[in-house]
Amino acid sequence: MYFHHKFDHVFEGSPEPRVSFVVCALPRTGSSLLCELLALTELAGAPSEVFEDYQMSMFKRAWRTDSFEDYVRALIEKKTSPNGVCGFKAHYQQLIPAFGDRDLTSTFPNLHFIYIKRLDHVRQAVSYARATQTEQWTSVHEPATAPVYDREQIGLLLEGIEVEEQAWERYIARYDAPLHRVVYEDFAAAVDETVIDVMHFLGIDLPPGFEVPRPTLHRQADALTDEWVARFLREGQLV
Repeated sequence: MYFHHKFDHVFEGSPEPRVSFVVCALPRTGSSLLCELLALTELAGAPSEVFEDYQMSMFKRAWRTDSFEDYVRALIEKKTSPNGVCGFKAHYQQLIPAFGDRDLTSTFPNLHFIYIKRLDHVRQAVSYARATQTEQWTSVHEPATAPVYDREQIGLLLEGIEVEEQAWERYIARYDAPLHRVVYEDFAAAVDETVIDVMHFLGIDLPPGFEVPRPTLHRQADALTDEWVARFLREGQLV
């Protein structure tokens, strides 16, 4: 299990949040890097996958909360930065089991949606397959095993990505809330500009001379990724 920077970071004595946000994520879209950089600024809360089962159980024990309602209250109290910004990241299959049909805007004040997706679904599925096989979800991990090309696995993950994108679109459309879209390919090409755009979207005042912090996470794609993508596309043309 990977927890990006600031997983265990809490803020003390912060005010009630004036703005909240959820990073609506899909696997292998750069969402961990985006959340790490937002956390490192100390101006955008400490967003992480707080509704992922294992992470939530760890926080519940640490914060001594039993009910889901107590957990959410503690989350808002401890993960709101001093400027009143509170955010978290979620995959669709984490958010829905946690909240069901409950209205997020009744829980998180002035909720903003940040939806990050990837245009190249094949490359995304290849990255997802490699991470699933090796358990190397980020550049700070060592692979548990060597990856093996598996066309069927890549195809199934590709289908899953498209289904989850559609699910996110339907979910976000239910809310009359501000929405900011981030495209992975644009993010990778302009990291600092993307982070600053997100902070402006959230109404965060940047101090004079502000610079986006340097990340600990780095791009993982390599020649093997290119080889798998080319092979998957070539085999698809032969079917």
